[in-house]
Amino acid sequence: MYFPLLRNLSKYQIEPVAINLLDSWLAIQRSAILRNLSPLRFSVQSGIDVDLAIDMFALSSSSDIPVLKPIYKVLCPNCDGVHQNVYIDSEIPQHTINCRFCEYEFIPINRQDYIEIVFERILTPAKSIHPTSSTTSFEHRVGNVGKSDSLRASDINKNSNHARRLLFDALDSRYEAAQ
Repeated sequence: MYFPLLRNLSKYQIEPVAINLLDSWLAIQRSAILRNLSPLRFSVQSGIDVDLAIDMFALSSSSDIPVLKPIYKVLCPNCDGVHQNVYIDSEIPQHTINCRFCEYEFIPINRQDYIEIVFERILTPAKSIHPTSSTTSFEHRVGNVGKSDSLRASDINKNSNHARRLLFDALDSRYEAAQ
């Protein structure tokens, strides 16, 4: 395995085949997208069920399987520009902010459909599968990356389970308080 910690996913009744697919998929990702990994993209490319893919990514970012780290991208509801990235859901702004691209005023915590969740691979594979590249990574500032759908905070809240709740320990109470 490239990421031996992923074996811990079996504690959550995830099949070894699915674990091996995630392990291989994470290992072959280009360095340019290691901070923009999507469970939806993994699902499409591997044929894994979307719900299982989201659960696997959520569990792989927990303290006992620290292979991934969630990134919450606060998007402008008006222009889809990325206002900011936060690594902890409790840091999503609860107050009114202005988009730095179009000056649209909004409260991010009230617009969970405009909080995109991507993941960053924080470990290096235990064994190399290709030579290191001189390609530098870049961050998309406006709009969705590629043609695939993105995972939104509102998607997690619709189909909540234990694995997905790991991504939002504090978000629900802050959302209700902001109402």
